[in-house]
Amino acid sequence: MSVYVTVGSTGFDELVEAVCTREFMQALASQGFQRLMVQCGSSLDLFAPPATQSLGISTESFDYTSWPQRLIEQADLVICHAGTGSILEALHSGKPTIVVVNPSLMDNHQSEIAEQLAAEGFVVQAKPDLLAETVLQGKYTGLRPYPAADPRPIGEIIDQETL
Repeated sequence: MSVYVTVGSTGFDELVEAVCTREFMQALASQGFQRLMVQCGSSLDLFAPPATQSLGISTESFDYTSWPQRLIEQADLVICHAGTGSILEALHSGKPTIVVVNPSLMDNHQSEIAEQLAAEGFVVQAKPDLLAETVLQGKYTGLRPYPAADPRPIGEIIDQETL
């Protein structure tokens, strides 16, 4: 089983540091995960996981990818920053998702999105320092599936406005 972590288009030092802890790696191993893929953005230099051979986890990291959806499709669990685009990509794929809010953002608008989606049971919200515990407790299992988008309403509005 594999985990895909994404920090989005910038960096998120606290998230990258959190997934590099021995505690986090042990939590992954305890849940049966064997592969960790981390998109680090500008935080790539901080990716320094502990030796994981004894835990049976392979790790790979990169700054950016042109194909995030492919990595999401390969993953059994997605851990992402709370950017709307990343969250929606994960939810539309049907993958269990842990959302980690970056508290250093100016207006912390990501928190509102993550809190609402967590309250509705679509994602689990975690702080970087509690990420290992969240994985260890399996809080990402049993989430509600996110409803598929219905493109008809926008089409009907466009038809009404243009006809």
